[in-house]
This record gives sequence, C-alpha cells and structure tokens, in this order.
Amino acid sequence: MTEKKAYFDVYELGMIALCAFASAMLNTYLPIKTFTEYLSIPGPAAGMALLGGFIFVFWVALAHAIIKKRYAGIVTSLLIASFCLLIAPWYGVVSPIWFGVYGVIALLSMGIFVELTGAKSGFRGVIGGGIGNLACLGITWVAIGVHAGVWVPPKYVPILILAAFISGCVGSLIAHLIAKGKERRKEQF
Repeated sequence: MTEKKAYFDVYELGMIALCAFASAMLNTYLPIKTFTEYLSIPGPAAGMALLGGFIFVFWVALAHAIIKKRYAGIVTSLLIASFCLLIAPWYGVVSPIWFGVYGVIALLSMGIFVELTGAKSGFRGVIGGGIGNLACLGITWVAIGVHAGVWVPPKYVPILILAAFISGCVGSLIAHLIAKGKERRKEQF
C-alpha cells in the first residue's frame, strides 16, 4: 500500500501560515481607521480600499508566487479570514452572528482572483491583484450596508474604487518583484 503525499509540504504550509498571519496582524493592529479618519475619508472599509493591496493582496500574491502551486493563494486567503475572525468579528458586526461568513467570502474572492491571474507574469498578474481587492471591498461594502445600514457616501465611491484597484495592483506587483528577486538569488548560489 502506497502512502499518499500531502499536496503542500511543511515549508509551503509554513509560508502560507506565515503570510496569512502577517496579513491578519496588519489588518488587526495597524491604526487603519485612524489613518482614514485623519485623511477625512469615510467608510465603511475605506482602509481596505486604500491599504488592502498591502494588508491582504500582497500576502496572498507573495504566498502564491513563492510556492508556485495551485491553491496556495486561495488557502492563504482563507487562512487570513480565519485568523482575522479568531481575533475579532468582521468589521465589528456581531449581528447576525454569522456575519463573519462575508469576511470569508470577501477574502476568498480576492484569493481566487489573485490565484487565477497570479500564475501569469506581468500585467495580467498585477491586474488580478487590483480586481481581487475590488471584489473583497465590494462584498464587504454590500454586507455592511445590508446588515449594519452603513453605506459609503456616493461621492466617495469612485475614488475608493480607483484606490482599491490601484492598491491591489501595487500589492500584487511588489509580491511578484520580491518572488522574482528570491528566484534570482537562488540561481546565483
């Protein structure tokens, strides 16, 4: 009888967990709300629009780019959601009790976009990060609007959408540049 080998080895699982944990810690402990209030940018989720590329997309794209296996980005995004929900309710909304499911769906959608486009180098991979951050933001906006009755003022929607897209693109680009740099260093030795 042959023993089945795990899809991700210990190093890969460690990288996924490390990236997810770093993302969750940034999301939890960066003073994002203070930052957006200082800039007079209304929420909800204005911080995700401005910094989601660094807080979420970067870490998912980095795990995917370093590991180079299918589902690495998706697993990382799901772990980010899990860690975030272990620390606090999604955007502090506690009613309905299952509201955290929206956080899982939002981050999963981001992970799927990063995963689907991350295998492609260049422009397509970077755009996937932007679309992923937009998907995450859109799902979060709708969930908070429907369940908490808090909507983004309409005049801020276009600029926040643009910011989310750019932020996601930048996060994805930086992750790919770091992964390429790691590959080059590996080839030199």
